Amino acid sequence: MIVIHCGRSDKEALKTVPVSLSEIEDDGTNYTGVTINKPWGHEVEKYTDEDIAIWFLLIHSGQQTSLHCHVNKTTGFFVMAGKAILRTLDESHAVSEGDVVVIKKGAFHQIISDGGPVILYEFETPTNKRDLVRLEDKYGRKGMGYERVEPAA
Repeated sequence: MIVIHCGRSDKEALKTVPVSLSEIEDDGTNYTGVTINKPWGHEVEKYTDEDIAIWFLLIHSGQQTSLHCHVNKTTGFFVMAGKAILRTLDESHAVSEGDVVVIKKGAFHQIISDGGPVILYEFETPTNKRDLVRLEDKYGRKGMGYERVEPAA
């Protein structure tokens, strides 16, 4: 198991991104079963309760998430298939099928496909999906905020 803690470099980097607390507050959106398309693949919330949310993620070959942090929540993931590089501000880790990673609140992190597609299960606690601050993003989404989702009709 790899545990990533929030360090001095994370705290300094967070100061460089304007953070609006209202933008990262939980807005009550129910994401269960909704496919959230991302430029790097997609994610689907599979389970949620008052304490934890579990998401399925598919990162396409050659793609990557943003370098981001969650100010108020701990996240982590279990690699179901594929190989990836977990990048933080200070180090990188090769991860593959069966690996577990825990990322403490405030620690910047990024998952980069290392070859083919990567399949992950991600957990989040507390369950606020909007708690997201992007430091770098090759898809032009630098800053903060989670993708807006329209309620199901």
